Amino acid sequence: MLRFTEQQQLAINAVRERFNETETAFAARIAGMNGLEGNSAPIGPEAWRRIDTRAITIQRDVLAVFNTLAAANTTPVSMADLVSYFPQISDDGEVTVTLDGRQTGRSDAPSVKYSGTPVPILAAETRMGWRQMEMVRRGGVALDTEAIANKQRKVAEKLEDMVLNGDSSVVVGGNTIYGLRNHPNRNTASHTFTLASATGAQWLSAISQNIGLLVGDNAYGRATIFLNYGDWLYASINEFTAGYPKTILQRLQEIQQIAAIVPASRIPASNIIGVANVAGGEWGSILSGMPLMTKPKARHNTEDDFVFTTMAAAAPQFRVDFNGQMPVAHTTT
Repeated sequence: MLRFTEQQQLAINAVRERFNETETAFAARIAGMNGLEGNSAPIGPEAWRRIDTRAITIQRDVLAVFNTLAAANTTPVSMADLVSYFPQISDDGEVTVTLDGRQTGRSDAPSVKYSGTPVPILAAETRMGWRQMEMVRRGGVALDTEAIANKQRKVAEKLEDMVLNGDSSVVVGGNTIYGLRNHPNRNTASHTFTLASATGAQWLSAISQNIGLLVGDNAYGRATIFLNYGDWLYASINEFTAGYPKTILQRLQEIQQIAAIVPASRIPASNIIGVANVAGGEWGSILSGMPLMTKPKARHNTEDDFVFTTMAAAAPQFRVDFNGQMPVAHTTT
């Protein structure tokens, strides 16, 4: 999952502290009114700790593909950066071999073009009336964390969906967000199998095909394979062949070209996605303007609703070289 920078941590804590300062001032203003003029509800660190811990748990559960890529390569971006660009550089120049070190080879400048990825803000709000908030507090709980957790899950699910399917609704200067399943430069093919009922030999053929696509596009690093969770479960349970002492999954993990096989619930059945050399970062980066977080909105009156915004500013940026090569392979039936 995405990690907070020091600047991001300070910004979140400042928002939460200002909210409590306002609520404390409200408490002094309505003292002795017995709830007839709204309420005030400062939120202590223990409540925020529960909210933040729940966010971590949800992200570990939902973000199988997103977390794998984010752990390998994350690029912090400013909230002012609507689009993040990366260069595509041609292979130019030459190397000379001499005894005196004199350079007489070509020194032409390479051709450079830039490709951009928008960085949107994903947000969902939890709203509670002041009487509802007072009822929760009387029950001995500072805050209804379950309602907020629902929004945390929705934002996390959108992050996972975006890394797989992109988001064509976000367009800035002709640049949009592509995912692993729809990037125009990904390597594609059909393996023709329904993986949840395929034999071990068919599984081996499908995975070998995916790896072959990567190698054919000059992506030689060990591949991380992403599978539908149900397909992964089938492969982990069923024998590679009758009487063979290993499951299909165990046999696939013996392929030296495979770095990891990762199950993901949001990948459609019979889809295989291979990414070469994930740790090396040649595939691209997860752009991070703000990791998943929850902040309170300021209240201006004691009878205003309590509103909590769960948000993240992030996008996958899958990189393509000057010649259109990309270390991603996507195969389906």
